[in-house]
Amino acid sequence: MARVRASVHTKLLFAFLIITLLFIAMAVASLLILVNTTEQSRMLDEAHERVSWSQQSQHALARQMHFTALAMLSKDETAIRRILRENNRFNESLAKLDTAATAGQKGLIDQIRSSQDEAMGVVADIANAIRDGKLDDVTGELLQREQRLDDQITRRMGQLLDAEQNRMARLRDSVAAANRRSLILTTAFALSAVLLAWLCGFVISWSFILPVREAQVFLGDVAAGNFGRKISVPNRDEFGALADRMNHMSQQLRRLDESQRQAAAKLVDLNEQLSRASKAKSEFLANMSHELRTPMNAILGFSEMMNDGIYGEVPVELKEPLTDIQVNGRNLLRLINDVLDLSKIEAGRMELALNEYSVGDVVNTVRTSLRSIAAEKGLEFTAHVPEDLPVAYGDSGRLAQCLTNLAGNALKFTRQGRVDITVELSGDELLYRVADTGIGIAQEELEHIFTEFRQVDTTITREYGGTGLGLSISKKFVERLGGRIWVESELGKGSTFMFSVPLRAGEEGR
Repeated sequence: MARVRASVHTKLLFAFLIITLLFIAMAVASLLILVNTTEQSRMLDEAHERVSWSQQSQHALARQMHFTALAMLSKDETAIRRILRENNRFNESLAKLDTAATAGQKGLIDQIRSSQDEAMGVVADIANAIRDGKLDDVTGELLQREQRLDDQITRRMGQLLDAEQNRMARLRDSVAAANRRSLILTTAFALSAVLLAWLCGFVISWSFILPVREAQVFLGDVAAGNFGRKISVPNRDEFGALADRMNHMSQQLRRLDESQRQAAAKLVDLNEQLSRASKAKSEFLANMSHELRTPMNAILGFSEMMNDGIYGEVPVELKEPLTDIQVNGRNLLRLINDVLDLSKIEAGRMELALNEYSVGDVVNTVRTSLRSIAAEKGLEFTAHVPEDLPVAYGDSGRLAQCLTNLAGNALKFTRQGRVDITVELSGDELLYRVADTGIGIAQEELEHIFTEFRQVDTTITREYGGTGLGLSISKKFVERLGGRIWVESELGKGSTFMFSVPLRAGEEGR
């Protein structure tokens, strides 16, 4: 069945048609059996009626003989009338038997009718003798004739009754045999239909089940990553076409898997190269930053001593250049420190100095260090720390550096208005908030704001300066302390940077 070139729909329709034809044949056979049984039942009823008519004829004949004997004894004509009435009944029953009699039965009925006519002649002679008063003279002769005729009629009626009863018995046997045949035939048809339906269902279902099982095993292998396997289905229907497509899919997946494995190997090699390059970059930055800090500190130290007059009175025209050297040198030193911190974090060498600290002291230190910048720009710079905050545990230096970066950016990007630093205790966490009324950040740039060397806009970089390291370093410090940092901002309406750290950061590792 699987190798037959036909669709699944056609195969199912063919099986259904075979079973339907078998049921139609069974219905036709049952109908023919029912018609035959009905006909035989009708014939049995007719035979029963003929037996009944034969019995009625026998009964009428017996009464006729009885009334004949009574007439001869009583010499009364009333008995003659009763004889004639029974004769009429006898003839009616005999006429009914004659209508459906066989050829042999018709001859017997004719003989009975002839003998009955002779008997009626004897009855007429008896009636005449009674009217003439001569019955005693002819009684012997009439009795002999009557006895002979009665014996003939009785014997022949017995033969006719036996024939009808035999016929009825044969019909009963025929009906019983027909019923047995109908039962056997119906049972045979039913069993044949069930067996054929089972056979069709078995053959067709297995032509479907086997491909499905093969497909399950095939898909299991594919799911396990074995893309080289092929499915073998002999069906020449939709299942065969599906198997071909699955084999094609397997080959495509195999080629794709090989391609991905090659790409993955190349990617691993590339990642190793990038890792080595990143490590070399971090080590270079750390070494360079460290080497740059020493001469920069020397430059700042000598310029500060010159400003203080240690090397003699500084001419007026040199004081401003020396001040510029101090300011730009500190800016350069801060950038060098940022690069050094970033390289230490990437190299995994950033250590936290954990100890107990006062949150108020950290905030006041940051505000004091940036107060002059706010004053120069005419900005209101405030800090709010609750007095009842408990003593915290963590790296106060790194927290101060984070706050300095956030507040410094807020002051840098705010032309007018204010910058506020607030701290509050939320459960077991300290929530730091730096809010400004500056230029704000567009929504599409918020997700990139903490990326290294990333600035919102190059025009802003040219106008305000900066390398884009401060927020990235702050984010890494906060995460090292077990906290998180985020921002809420709207372009033109200011920004609010927030970060939360545990009140007792790193204490579980003590």
